[in-house]
Amino acid sequence: MAHLLGFPILETLPGWPEVYSPSVLDLLVLIVAIPTVIAAVITLPIMGPAWFRRARPGSELESR
Repeated sequence: MAHLLGFPILETLPGWPEVYSPSVLDLLVLIVAIPTVIAAVITLPIMGPAWFRRARPGSELESR
């Protein structure tokens, strides 16, 4: 009856393998590490050249 009300079934069905319970480290990797890596891969090629240009001595931004 619970599945009719929109609640998920919280026990494993007979004959199905047991569900893996993720650890805190697994959750941190999924929630923090993977999005950070994706953001870095996207950000570095787009913003990196401007950052390196600005950090170089004698650039036009430092002479102002």
